[in-house]
Amino acid sequence: MAKSTRLGQHFLVNTGVADRIVALVPPGKGPVLEIGPGPGVLTRRLLDRFPGRALTLVEKDPRLAAELQQELGDRAHVVASDILSCRAADLAGREKIFLVGNIPYLISTPLMEWVLFQHRSWSGGVMMTQDEFARRLMQGSGPLPTAMRTFFTLTPVMRVSPGSFNPPPRVFSRIFALKPRQPGIEPAVFHSFLKQCFSRPRRSLRNNLAKHYPQSVLDTVLGNMEIPPNARAEALPDNQLLSLFTHLLPPGDRVQTPN
Repeated sequence: MAKSTRLGQHFLVNTGVADRIVALVPPGKGPVLEIGPGPGVLTRRLLDRFPGRALTLVEKDPRLAAELQQELGDRAHVVASDILSCRAADLAGREKIFLVGNIPYLISTPLMEWVLFQHRSWSGGVMMTQDEFARRLMQGSGPLPTAMRTFFTLTPVMRVSPGSFNPPPRVFSRIFALKPRQPGIEPAVFHSFLKQCFSRPRRSLRNNLAKHYPQSVLDTVLGNMEIPPNARAEALPDNQLLSLFTHLLPPGDRVQTPN
């Protein structure tokens, strides 16, 4: 099978790592979505482990997509498209989907936003990204890390060396699992609120929010929550930022809406 790296993908070739990823996919009948299958190292193992289970592959490179479809026939549904232009409901209806993917470094942030904004579509997932990016999601501050940890439990699995890929990247990768949580709020609205909180990292949270809320309301809410006026967003834990969001926004803006 041809191997194309023109779209910035480093293809997984370490079969031991592939087996570890597939072993983390829970048994069941729910559909599985593999993002960026490339030459199909993970795909074949998924099919061997879960024969008959609905498997959808979204591959942006049309040549690789065509080769996978020719090889696999009706064993998998291959979609030749950019995953960022797809909707979960179009890929597997209203069934909960389990995500699997070796994510190209170039789309890590927009891909995780894509996962976040459709979070009610997923039953769980096992993803592999650049190590630094994964650690930032699980431990760092900022709109996307905070939102991802609010809507998902993120669990590190293993670090993966550059030699596990073709061509080898210059950095390590990391596998992590994600399990959806249901905070009962709309992810896009919460993410937008967090972007306001972190808009100017060196400024206080109060100053960042001052142009979005009346000063009297902001001062009252921050005071009631015992948040110092000079506190920065990065100093607040995730649950406090979530609480601030629920105190500042009207109930109609907080309710989860259908995908």
